[in-house]
Amino acid sequence: MFLFPLFLTGESIWVKYGNQVFRGVGDAKSIALSESEIASATGPLSILYNPSLLNNSKTKKLVYSHQERFSGTVMFDVFGIDLQKKNNNSFSFVFIRESVQGIPNTNNALLNNSLSLNDLNQRILASKVTFFNQSQLATIIGFSKLFSKASFGGNIKLLNHNIGNFNGWGIGFDIGTVFNISDKNRIGFSIKDVTTSWIVWDSGTIERILPELKFGLTNNSELKKYLIQINSMFSTGVKLSGKELLDDFTIGDYGFEFRAGFELIYKKKLKIRLGRNPINGKSIGVGTKIKFVDLDYAYVPSPNGTILGNSHYISFNIGLDDLSKLVLN
Repeated sequence: MFLFPLFLTGESIWVKYGNQVFRGVGDAKSIALSESEIASATGPLSILYNPSLLNNSKTKKLVYSHQERFSGTVMFDVFGIDLQKKNNNSFSFVFIRESVQGIPNTNNALLNNSLSLNDLNQRILASKVTFFNQSQLATIIGFSKLFSKASFGGNIKLLNHNIGNFNGWGIGFDIGTVFNISDKNRIGFSIKDVTTSWIVWDSGTIERILPELKFGLTNNSELKKYLIQINSMFSTGVKLSGKELLDDFTIGDYGFEFRAGFELIYKKKLKIRLGRNPINGKSIGVGTKIKFVDLDYAYVPSPNGTILGNSHYISFNIGLDDLSKLVLN
């Protein structure tokens, strides 16, 4: 609340890459499928992609995911839990922690006072380099309402962002819907930051984020003779903030991205996943189910054209209803 006066008087700027803490933070299953689950995500973390999908699972779940991105430079911990599933209504809670340690600060470490890049004698003195940290804490509360063939949902996102000596608070809202075309086919639509989102910094700057529109479809099929289930999914998205370097194609000032995922499940135990996205090109993962626990792993290579390093994701999903039955028995 102490930042509210800054919201009224601060400098407002539109940014393209705000709220990045909410991107790429799903469980290992979703990451292996390149976050293409706009119409098929399950569990409490589905509110990250399409909050209406909270009704995609009939049982309560608890999920924890640990992520080490870019060879461990960026660390994420994600926790989610289904709070209620009753009378076609679902409520879930998600907590996200992100941290980057030891970021070099070279602002006051130049050999010469000149900041010109044309100064061939300009050097950075290692003895004058200082370091700072970044951390982000975010919470999401989402709901979903199930109707006959469709579901509608929304969420509220709260963010606290610390970088060096600066601190900012943010808020945003997402909405989504999903519709069952048939028993095996479903389409989904979501709007991230639907009212535009804000991050109010103690420096007086206000970052504003325009909405992002996403559309997805999914198909579920079976090879019953071989005890194999096949799930395929596709999604596309457009950011109203304008086109970006890694967009798959552009129309005017707007860029579009394509994501796709493929999952093969054998005997409901062994799960093999592949994904396609415009940032890393591909993603892969495996999973298994042991009683009431789903264990998943995902691997994502370094972003295209970079040497940032590979990323690894692990997660487990616990079926709370199954766990409760086991304890009671």
